[in-house]
Amino acid sequence: MTAVAEAQTQVPARRNRRQTLFLVAVALVAVAAFVVLLAARQTTSALPLAPDNPAPAGAQAAATILREQGVRVRTVRTTDEVTQVAGPGTTLFVAGGGLLDDDQLAAVRGTGADVVLTQSTFLPDLEPLTDKVTPSPVGSPDPLRADCADPDALAAGTVSGSTGGVEPLAADVELCFPTADGAGALATWEEDGRRFVFLADGTLLSNERLADAGNAALVLRLLGASSELVWYLPTAGDTVTPQTEEEPAGVLPPAATIVGAQLLVLAVVVVLWRGRRLGRVVTEPMPVVVRSAETTLGRGRLYRRARDHAHAAAGLRAGCATRCAARLGVPRSARPEDLVAAVARSTGRDEQSVAALLHGPSPTSDAALVHLTRELDTLESEVHPS
Repeated sequence: MTAVAEAQTQVPARRNRRQTLFLVAVALVAVAAFVVLLAARQTTSALPLAPDNPAPAGAQAAATILREQGVRVRTVRTTDEVTQVAGPGTTLFVAGGGLLDDDQLAAVRGTGADVVLTQSTFLPDLEPLTDKVTPSPVGSPDPLRADCADPDALAAGTVSGSTGGVEPLAADVELCFPTADGAGALATWEEDGRRFVFLADGTLLSNERLADAGNAALVLRLLGASSELVWYLPTAGDTVTPQTEEEPAGVLPPAATIVGAQLLVLAVVVVLWRGRRLGRVVTEPMPVVVRSAETTLGRGRLYRRARDHAHAAAGLRAGCATRCAARLGVPRSARPEDLVAAVARSTGRDEQSVAALLHGPSPTSDAALVHLTRELDTLESEVHPS
């Protein structure tokens, strides 16, 4: 009886030991998987002109060359970060000035850094930052010669065109790469002991266009003027936080990230431990097969039945305008007339005909709606990025 009882007590002990080893193995696997995920975490961005974006619209090539030349590139996303990082002796590159409001422009001026501003063609004015220049929608798809005395522009020689431009409002502003009478692709000036640069077309430093003409020479000289470069990528909805005498402490302590990772691993272990295999997934035929385009076709039939030509035309025009703006790099905040002007320059059409297609009267018959659809499709096929 003693041997039987001893054997009976050893069975649960061996079972508990196997369960413990299983849980330890699961925990180690979960920790290893978490470490691998952290190591393989995506470190690239999809934002246009981002210094870690390898896509054609990104600017990873320019940022890499600047780092190889000894320039420290620091990326910031908010105005508060700009005011903390940028200062005298640094270069502040604002990639997307069109997203800044007056308070943010004033904050950029208050940093004391040299400023390189781009993608600001459709801003109403730059007065909170400077009153020396004003944005201009006049650009050129053709290569532009420097035609000025600025050493950076002379080193570049030419650039491969410009979307939009800038007009000087003061005599001490150096205007380069003229796009039209009184407007150019680049303006430089000194103000309060600092250097300001307005580069109308930020896509000159994109991976796709950096190697064209003298784009690389101009961009690398403008952004590499100092050993510290603050690369500011404005985001929609960012605002300036009012400054107070005492900054509030962070909501979460510094160790919160580590504790959160440990809790995540623990949760995975518990799920694997308590989970039960339910067997293979059972599929059953769907009672009705619905095509993916059924919703679009159904909506079209409703428009036709209701004879709502105006509503259908508005949807077609909005889709065409959105795709044309994206192809030409026109921001969503741009005015309709600015988009019309950009499309007219790209297609070679006059602005009145483009405005009539995008914003004209609504069709009143099926034939007129079909005609408008064909005209919009033709217009969209003629739009090519400069």
